[in-house]
Amino acid sequence: MSTPYRAFHFDQDIEPVWDTPNLTGDENYLILDAEGQGHYVGCNLSIHNISNKSWTWFGEGDEMIFIDGEGFPPSIHGTGLEDYFCAAFTLPGQFYTPYFGVSLSGTPATLDGKWTLYRYHIESPVAFSKSIRVTIEHGHANNRWDDYSSVAYWYQTEPHKKFPPMLPMKERLPRPDLLHALADFEARDHPITE
Repeated sequence: MSTPYRAFHFDQDIEPVWDTPNLTGDENYLILDAEGQGHYVGCNLSIHNISNKSWTWFGEGDEMIFIDGEGFPPSIHGTGLEDYFCAAFTLPGQFYTPYFGVSLSGTPATLDGKWTLYRYHIESPVAFSKSIRVTIEHGHANNRWDDYSSVAYWYQTEPHKKFPPMLPMKERLPRPDLLHALADFEARDHPITE
């Protein structure tokens, strides 16, 4: 007996992964907040990937660069951290070019550990006349709580916005490696059963 054409129906159940929009950029990680006239040259961004062991990909954080007081959406709004650092789709581990790369790599297969990425806009500086806010989401729509730190590079004319006071050294040190604490927490509170 043959099965009539169209007897089978393709079905799917896809949970929306990106169902939480970020429509302001207010909670993004702040790389640079400057007032005056100048141009943004680039940054180093370090991430200690410590959140959500079941979804270790921290790369979907969009960069949002707000120039001269513009609102949302900013004129520079990227598609993910990995794209901003010119490593489309994922981070392959350490790689170096003159203007972008990964100088410190965690585990490429699982993306955990500590990462330092760099991007320099030497050939395409981002100019501003009044102000600039360079931000990046920590995960898609800020859904992660990894430990971020950064150094921004820019040129600008005087006068400039007063810099915030530097945190005491103790508060600038990296967080301890919390992966073990998370693993212990998960094993204790959510034991794996066969």
